[in-house]
Amino acid sequence: MTVKRQRVDRTPAGGWTPFVAKRPGSWRLEIAMGLAFAVCTWLSAFESPLIDLDIWVRDFSDAHRPPWFETLLVYTNKLGQGGILSAVVLALAALLAFRRHTVRPMVAFLVMYGMAGLVLLLKLAFPRIYPHWPRPDPGPYADAGEALLFVPDRSELGNLGDSAVGAYPSGHVVNTFVWYGLLVLLVGALMTTWQRRLLLAAPVVIVFFSTTYLGFHWLTDSLAGVFIGVVIVRIMKRLPWATAPLPDWLEPERRYR
Repeated sequence: MTVKRQRVDRTPAGGWTPFVAKRPGSWRLEIAMGLAFAVCTWLSAFESPLIDLDIWVRDFSDAHRPPWFETLLVYTNKLGQGGILSAVVLALAALLAFRRHTVRPMVAFLVMYGMAGLVLLLKLAFPRIYPHWPRPDPGPYADAGEALLFVPDRSELGNLGDSAVGAYPSGHVVNTFVWYGLLVLLVGALMTTWQRRLLLAAPVVIVFFSTTYLGFHWLTDSLAGVFIGVVIVRIMKRLPWATAPLPDWLEPERRYR
């Protein structure tokens, strides 16, 4: 038996199996989340009661935000920071790929990275100013008419330009679903059930609250992030990460099996 053949026996192609406690069956939840996102988007395009709720939540939060609590929430909001999260998950995926001698954890990372990046396209498709526009002035901030999707005109944004119209949906909320979900997919087998549930739920709740309470995003921005995040996590669980066919150049061992 050759050395090359011995290596194949120790590290079979597709040797990595992601952790999925229960693979989704019905697509009803994804359909419900998609419809909820569509309704939320539609109600955010005109002066609906949902827009009035957005304004009320922002103004109430601004009036009831003690400095110490604001500082605490600024730091906890970093739980949804995409750059930090993706770097941590990338390191874990690379470590798994090295130890299992399979590229599949890295493929899972790249797919999730692409799905998270789709949120940027939605931000471009549904431009919306942030709750504390215009910055850095102390106010008055956007009213119900200015808080709508597609309003105001980009020419009215002055020096802020496109950086002022990326509120919808909340990327931080989506990040918490995508990256903590992938983290459980990678190392969930090493955790207990309550640890996995805590890791999947706690960051979402914390980031949703802090993002909205601090006025980084409108309430409807965060809600839209939840709807998208649930769909992405469900798709993550459905994909056959361990068995999906890959090109031979990614898994050269397959040529010797």
